[in-house]
Amino acid sequence: MGLKNGAASRELGALLRKHREAAGLTLIQLGELVGRSAPSLFRLEVGERGSSTEVEVVHYLVACGAAFQDVQRLVRFSRELSDERGYWLCSHGEWMGDSLRSLVFHESSVARSLSYEPEVIPGMLQTEAYMRALLLPNVAPGADVERSVQARIERQCTLFRRNAAKFTFLVHERALRTVVNDRRTMAEQLLAMLFLADQWNIKIRIVPEGQSFGGSFRIFEFDRFKTLVYLDNHVGGLFLQDKTHVESYTSVLRRVAAVALDAQDSRMLIADLAGEHDRVEDCRNDTGRVAQEQL
Repeated sequence: MGLKNGAASRELGALLRKHREAAGLTLIQLGELVGRSAPSLFRLEVGERGSSTEVEVVHYLVACGAAFQDVQRLVRFSRELSDERGYWLCSHGEWMGDSLRSLVFHESSVARSLSYEPEVIPGMLQTEAYMRALLLPNVAPGADVERSVQARIERQCTLFRRNAAKFTFLVHERALRTVVNDRRTMAEQLLAMLFLADQWNIKIRIVPEGQSFGGSFRIFEFDRFKTLVYLDNHVGGLFLQDKTHVESYTSVLRRVAAVALDAQDSRMLIADLAGEHDRVEDCRNDTGRVAQEQL
């Protein structure tokens, strides 16, 4: 049974705590500045108080010396907190917007992560070349692509932490066959997935062609908190914690898992497709060299 504090409240509390620690303030010192007790501020930081008023957030951040734009951002986020509503939306930013920041926060505290991805390789498994090829056509003019790539690479460190969570990736075969950038990029990407599939806490299962289950989603299971569902789209990331929504996606995940290849057969298919991408690339290079020699 999960505790009553919502996932969004925990996230807001963690963000507030970072500002307090950056200011070098203890809970007692901050309490004296804002006129609240240390236990009350502690409950705010760990998300046990549920929602927080905008005034509380402003007072807290001003006392910590936060920049005006940080105050604005967290005030907007505090408006999203409503456990009764059961969802909240985080927008994509230039390089590490609210949606990615929120995703990293929950990934770092999850016990089990289960995901389904029908179109592309999941972000946690992407190589740098594959990641960059996906980002380049979709970045806003003037955006810092390298910072965006670096933020996503650092996010992958969650997979290798001590006491890391268990990750299960259900990936449609279509994502393995779709060429992103070029065949060489795909061959390297699939070989990287084979390495990751050997990690004790990572399981990759491939959903065969001919199966369809809608769009991608992730399910975060916690030891002490309610299960959370994450949906990503071009606008931002949508988090769901309403029981009905969570049960619906859990049901879909069971259906996906029922038809997915087991871990061993999935590794064999990934290896075969990596070889296929590599052979096609080599053949193309050979053809190009012959054409050059004939000129």
